[in-house]
Amino acid sequence: MTRPPPPSAMDPPRLFPKATAVLIALNVGVWLLQVAAGVAPLLPPPAALIAWGGDLPLLTLTGDTWRLVTALFLHGGVLHLGMNMAALAFTGTRAEDEFGTPRMLVVYLAGGVLAGAASILWNERHVAAGDLSGLMTVSVGASGAIMALFGALLAALVLVPPRFAHLPAQQRPQVDFRLVQLVAINVAVGFVVPHVDQAAHVGGLLAGMALGGVMAALPAATGGRAALARHGVAALLVAVCIGALLHGAPRQQLQVLRAQWSWQQAAVR
Repeated sequence: MTRPPPPSAMDPPRLFPKATAVLIALNVGVWLLQVAAGVAPLLPPPAALIAWGGDLPLLTLTGDTWRLVTALFLHGGVLHLGMNMAALAFTGTRAEDEFGTPRMLVVYLAGGVLAGAASILWNERHVAAGDLSGLMTVSVGASGAIMALFGALLAALVLVPPRFAHLPAQQRPQVDFRLVQLVAINVAVGFVVPHVDQAAHVGGLLAGMALGGVMAALPAATGGRAALARHGVAALLVAVCIGALLHGAPRQQLQVLRAQWSWQQAAVR
């Protein structure tokens, strides 16, 4: 992720990147639909978030794998939505400028799914000790996908600048240290603020670094085969991680718990 030179007065006005705008519109649109359906706009109850597709590990591990995707477009109230959309407007814009629209969307969606998988894996570790609270906590929000964009941009810091090595120093893009600061702040906040899914944040960041490395590799290769190869590697990474998560889960025990589960047991994270 690099900082482009300042625009001149003769440059045409810069349009807001379309994929970032669409993602923001989808997140806001889903929240508006929830409110129109009677869901509380400030603090929606866990049952409502689960009904709309929130990621409850107990359900996700026992057949509802699709919740890893739908949870990315749900939020725990208007404040949660506003904070995430502000972060997405900043990070999505830079990621779309750096990688282009298709690659940015791959990082966002694949990274978000992997962030959710990391959260479930972290909570699943405590099942053997009898702590089932993580399995009964619904996780929602775009923050894991946003952290994946952060991670991808950090990877681009390492992999992309060498292609500008032939330019004079004053013409090379400069590192945007605001991004590094934002990543550090977001990770630090997750350790001190309660009810933050830090496993999803860290998992999304690491997934984004891996995906960003794939997307930033061979930047001159822009043909159909190169795009197919990049997207294929990203899809394979998601498939392997989700497959390993489901394979390692205690399915029989979880199926019994699902049969006994009630909506009133759930909490929000």
